[in-house]
Amino acid sequence: MNGVVRSVAVKSLDEVSVMRLLLICALTVAIAGASSPAIAGPARPRVKHAPIKVYRDEKGDPLRTIDGALVNQIWSGYALPEFETGNLFTSAQATWTVPAVSYEGVEALSASWVGIGGFCENSECDPVDQTLIQLGTAQAALTAKKTEYWAWYEMLPKFSIPTKLKVKPGDVITASLSCAGICTGKQKWTLSMTNETTGKSWHKHVTYKSSKLSAEWIEEAPSSRGGVFPLADFGTATFTQSMANAASADLSTGDSLIMEDPNGQSSNVSAPNLTENGFNACFSPDSTLATCDSP
Repeated sequence: MNGVVRSVAVKSLDEVSVMRLLLICALTVAIAGASSPAIAGPARPRVKHAPIKVYRDEKGDPLRTIDGALVNQIWSGYALPEFETGNLFTSAQATWTVPAVSYEGVEALSASWVGIGGFCENSECDPVDQTLIQLGTAQAALTAKKTEYWAWYEMLPKFSIPTKLKVKPGDVITASLSCAGICTGKQKWTLSMTNETTGKSWHKHVTYKSSKLSAEWIEEAPSSRGGVFPLADFGTATFTQSMANAASADLSTGDSLIMEDPNGQSSNVSAPNLTENGFNACFSPDSTLATCDSP
């Protein structure tokens, strides 16, 4: 009798142990599920903002439109070069509205920025300046359900670095860069960006050896190690209040730039606005340039 009782007691203990183990396992799975991040889809790509990449005609000269705009792979906007203006550039500024981008079947990006360097060193665009210090916003259409927007800065040859300044479509951004003192030797630069819509701002002090050979205001197709990204459909990007060397920039004295992305998209650029310091860049899904009126 006692043996039977002992047997039943052991059985009951085993059942309790099993139930406890099952409960612990269930709780572990539940906690893990609650704490694990959801699948977020494609990660933000690592981006680089390259110097201008011009197309050339059959004679090897830089390709230009009938109106004289310089045709290239990645930049749409305006550049003021030293070889045309006679000036070196130690500061630049711009204001733009962050454009909304839409997904058109492939991962695509655009970037809006102001910078110094990275343009042609002469009228033949040979060589191209390989220094470029810049800051701006990036717009990525990653999937039909996922777009990302962020602020960044970059000093070639390094990749761009995101900032903590939050941006979204429709935000008005003012960005500037300036070099302290006589700006020679170990140059000290101040990078600043303000989200005029939210009132938040960001700034950083850096050292960088720039050629100072040009200032630019650009809507761009960024690049990666694999080449130029498809240009995201940004609609129209508007730049205003462009400045160079602490004065209003006269964009009519520089080069207008038209982009023909090697992936098929294009971006036209308008004539400067009435104050000569602003313009529109206008997206097209193919090589047929969009009509692009001044802001």
